[in-house]
Amino acid sequence: MGGVFSRPRIPAPPAPIEMPKTPIIDQARLDQDRGDIMRRRRGRAATVLMGSSGSVGSGSVAAKTLLGQ
Repeated sequence: MGGVFSRPRIPAPPAPIEMPKTPIIDQARLDQDRGDIMRRRRGRAATVLMGSSGSVGSGSVAAKTLLGQ
């Protein structure tokens, strides 16, 4: 039965793909992004330390209360 069917044709492999060149890094843009990240980090920490009341004074972190003294 080998003479009835022909061998399958294998297509030629595709041409090799050229790798993209390395991107040009803009140092000013990187510095600005890092500064923005640090500014946001400081802003978030200030919000956590201040709380939702918005008071700038220190909270009662180490003050004794009647309940626990």
